[in-house]
Amino acid sequence: MGHDVISLLAAGFTPFDLLFMIAASLVAALVMRRWSQLTAAVFIAYTVDVVLRFSMEYMSAGDMPANFAMELAFARLDMHALAATLKPFLYFGAIAFLFGLKHRYGAR
Repeated sequence: MGHDVISLLAAGFTPFDLLFMIAASLVAALVMRRWSQLTAAVFIAYTVDVVLRFSMEYMSAGDMPANFAMELAFARLDMHALAATLKPFLYFGAIAFLFGLKHRYGAR
């Protein structure tokens, strides 16, 4: 065994992933007006994250075909499946927390 859940989860996130997650959550929380928009904000932030991951893989490889870039993006998801599975829930928690702060302390 030798691998605990925390080390597997930490291995799945790069510094870029964490910074993008914070930035996307902050933007989504600032754009939201009501709690009912939380699910849509999480869906949009996660979709942008997945599309950004694919486009970064595609642009970084030069003259690689698009299907190979898609395979690289999915291979990273396979290697770090726990992080990929928990990412939408982390977006949900971060956006809800930030919107709650905005709702409580924001100007009225």
